[in-house]
Amino acid sequence: MKKEDGTDIVPSYLKEMVDFQIAQAKGLQNGNTMSFVFFTDPHIESNSSFADITTLNYINRNMDIEFAVCCGDNLGNGDTKEIQLDTASRLVNNIDIDNYFLVKGNHDDNSLWSEGVDNIKYTMLPQEQYDIMFRKLESKVKFDASNKYGLYYYHDIHKNKVRAIFLNSIDIPYLPDEQVSKAWKYAGQSTYAYSDAQLNWLAHTALQLPSKEWKVMFFTHINPFNEGMIGADNIAYNSDILLQIIDAFRAGISYNSIPSSGDFAQAVSVNFSSQGEGDVIAFFYGHTHSEQVLVRDGIKYISTWNDSPYKPRSNPNAPNRILGTTSEICLNIVTLDFAQDKIFMTKFGAGNDLII
Repeated sequence: MKKEDGTDIVPSYLKEMVDFQIAQAKGLQNGNTMSFVFFTDPHIESNSSFADITTLNYINRNMDIEFAVCCGDNLGNGDTKEIQLDTASRLVNNIDIDNYFLVKGNHDDNSLWSEGVDNIKYTMLPQEQYDIMFRKLESKVKFDASNKYGLYYYHDIHKNKVRAIFLNSIDIPYLPDEQVSKAWKYAGQSTYAYSDAQLNWLAHTALQLPSKEWKVMFFTHINPFNEGMIGADNIAYNSDILLQIIDAFRAGISYNSIPSSGDFAQAVSVNFSSQGEGDVIAFFYGHTHSEQVLVRDGIKYISTWNDSPYKPRSNPNAPNRILGTTSEICLNIVTLDFAQDKIFMTKFGAGNDLII
């Protein structure tokens, strides 16, 4: 809902909470901090209220944030491909934030319907996703110039010397099934992957930083490991290669993968020794609909509750969600305090504020 001047009206049941949390987040900001909005899994559908997007726009107008990011499942599922395309357009057109970044989730391509039977007719392909949802980012981010429909990219925050890297964990080949004429061999709904092109772009482009003072952080939908996770399902193909590239970057050493073959073939060879040891702030992800902070080899892997207004069945500790109340949404202002080496997550909606 908007005023006559085009600005958003935050629903009355959210307004007091939103204003209070904006004040809390502002109190954390100083010359040594950087803030952005992080949320995931809104599962926007044609009949969604867009209360979360209205709130997101309001936050952006009322405090200093560098960007906002949704870690996948931007969309739910449309009954037809046309509905999915229309909902995707409505979503991006309702966002009034220049630096609004997104990653591809496993629901976004709409391949759920009749998966393995006749889902080709329902599926929003990578080029269509790019044209509707990602193209507007061209002036703000760096895509892989040789594979822009891979839907992965990075964005630099020069004043803080931070590179935000947005990965695509649903980077799969859309191949017709040889046994079923109307179905995909792999569907984004249940097959996750980091392609060879993406892995080599990460190693040879995204992780080649302007100077040794720079830090990186990652955003993706499917976390690259399942150990300790609540709500995990399939692991993404080549997740082990992704982790080993990051490990080599942090250690400032060379890495040579064992080449593989098939539809998810990969071969990566990179040397980070000239850069020295790399600094990873954190790795943010979605998909599980669970709020967790996991640590692997010194890196914090952070997820948050789903923004879609229902309690996930996979996690009995998840907060209850009720439409028309403050629990309907789940957005976070993440404030990185470089002096204290802390991450503050100020919650808008379900859950409690965190200090990591």
